Amino acid sequence: MASGTGMLLVYIVGWGIVFGTFVHYYHKRKAQSLSKLESWYPTHPERDIYFSLIKLQKQSPELVSTEALMAALLRRAMTDIVRMVELQGNKTTLAALVKSGAMSEEYLHQFNASDNEKDAELMSVAQEAERLKPGWGRTIFSSASEMVNCMRLRELREEMAKLNFESATCVRSAMLEDLSPEERQKTLTDGTKENAELTKNDVLLSSIFNMPIGEGKKVAAAHAKQQAEEKAKAEDRAKADAKEDEEDKKEPAADEKKPATEESTVSAE
Repeated sequence: MASGTGMLLVYIVGWGIVFGTFVHYYHKRKAQSLSKLESWYPTHPERDIYFSLIKLQKQSPELVSTEALMAALLRRAMTDIVRMVELQGNKTTLAALVKSGAMSEEYLHQFNASDNEKDAELMSVAQEAERLKPGWGRTIFSSASEMVNCMRLRELREEMAKLNFESATCVRSAMLEDLSPEERQKTLTDGTKENAELTKNDVLLSSIFNMPIGEGKKVAAAHAKQQAEEKAKAEDRAKADAKEDEEDKKEPAADEKKPATEESTVSAE
């Protein structure tokens, strides 16, 4: 009885050692794989520029002013704000994808590591701002956020202006598409009745598409010039094809005349 109990204990202890060894090496390997994960944002150029300026200032203080460091730090804070917004927006989506099994858990660990790096980066920026200017550490991120919003608003306006110009170009081209070359020329000539109608329409397009007045004439002129060039090229190609056809017809006729001439020469002999 005692020997049976001893064997059972040895069996349990043996399996415990095997299981403990497996768990130990599993967590060790998992920790090593997590430590090798690439960061969500592998590079940070603005941070590198800031530290390069600090290094340069230590070597040559007269080359880098405090204002230059503050501008570089503000640009670094702007990048941090953009990345923070991206991380917050992607966190819920990534968690749902990992939960559904569509993505590996390594991406979630990578994301969480980047989130922790983000907190350390924000703290570093605040400390640097406080060092450069006392009290600035409490307001630098609000200033950076305002600048990011202004930058995005400017990009949005530029994109809208581009789309408006393309829309106005399409409307202008469609308006002149059905006109004959003579009517189109009258429309683009100053002082004509057709040109007056075009000017009125140009003002309307400017109000609808926010396009500068007079820009429509340039668009129409460019479109008319392009159509004229395409028509001239088509005519040149047609003439060249007709000329080749005539030459092809002449060659068989010349070949037919040659045997007839040879026969007449033989008969004369």
